[in-house]
Amino acid sequence: MAISRFLAPPIPRASGSLHAAIRRLEVEDSRLYVGAVNLAWRNWHRQAYGARGRAPYADGYYCCEYCDPMPGRETIELALHRLPRSSARELRRLVAPLDEHFLGRTYPDPHARQGPWWIGRC
Repeated sequence: MAISRFLAPPIPRASGSLHAAIRRLEVEDSRLYVGAVNLAWRNWHRQAYGARGRAPYADGYYCCEYCDPMPGRETIELALHRLPRSSARELRRLVAPLDEHFLGRTYPDPHARQGPWWIGRC
């Protein structure tokens, strides 16, 4: 049984050269494993487009049940900084609609811990 059967499907609309660059990065970077970026993509897509419940804080401010995004955006950000420039540009172009959608359906969370832009949203 091939190990590739257990990996997340590839990023939609990504070129073969981007997939190859991601695979090289995953093999070379000890913080990643083979398939980590594809899985991160799936998780971030699910977070950006998935259903979100809202629960009120005591002051009437509404926040989602799961304020911190699923693991994924951090891995994508790491890849954006570690991939060759042309591959990073392509990945950034593909992740931009997810980021925009996430921003459009979330709000700044006044109770969030400090961190990257995707952490302080709910």
